[in-house]
Amino acid sequence: MKKMPHIQLDAGIGAVSAILPGDPARVDAIAPFLQDVRPIAFNREYKSITGTYQGIRILAISTGMGGASAAICLEELADIGIKNIIRIGSCGALQSSLAIGDLVLCDRAVCDDGTSRSYAGVMGYAMPDGESRRDALITESDSIYYTHADPRLLSACQTAAEKLRFSHRIGATRCHDALYLKQKPLLDEFYSGKGVLASDMETAALFTVGNLRGIRTASILNVVVEWKKSISEGISSYKDGAAASADGEKRTIRTALKALAHIEKNDY
Repeated sequence: MKKMPHIQLDAGIGAVSAILPGDPARVDAIAPFLQDVRPIAFNREYKSITGTYQGIRILAISTGMGGASAAICLEELADIGIKNIIRIGSCGALQSSLAIGDLVLCDRAVCDDGTSRSYAGVMGYAMPDGESRRDALITESDSIYYTHADPRLLSACQTAAEKLRFSHRIGATRCHDALYLKQKPLLDEFYSGKGVLASDMETAALFTVGNLRGIRTASILNVVVEWKKSISEGISSYKDGAAASADGEKRTIRTALKALAHIEKNDY
């Protein structure tokens, strides 16, 4: 079987469901929740393992940072037969009601990143078939472009979080490419006023490519930076394994695995 050039996987992995963290180190954090764990590949930012959860074969693979690398991963996963994908990642809160370690189940994502906008033709790019994909992939509200999670997979994530009694909110995340942009505080204020819950860098690309390729996608984010708190301090605390952030990471993993198992057992 031919391996994909970047993720270095082929259709022989024996899984149709995948959990996608950004950081390769988080793949190691997923492993204890699986049985029969097997390391598969590690090329560039794409580190992967397979294992079983409740009898279901699951792939875990990192995407790296940002929408562009996440889209490459998703395209290649689609080519080897992956059908269900849940991103687990970190986010900054855009609402004061969110605390460190809370989960955000994203029903939609603001397309402020170049990758999702390129795919959806938001910036006027001509698509190969001569037609814009915008109407099929995104919705517009108050000149904000949103791309959406798969409703059934999102529902499975919500059910899993409720059964596990994890604190969570359902709503939008704003996706972007410029973590340290000087104008970011102003943008955060704007989107906070629009009711957007959080900010991350990969979800919009995931949803857009997933919708285009016919893959169910969802995104579960762990709050690691509270509203109006320091980004660098929050991320450093998460990297150092601060208790609330680390617990939130475990909750994203458990919720995603439970949701994927539910989807497979009821759909296949």
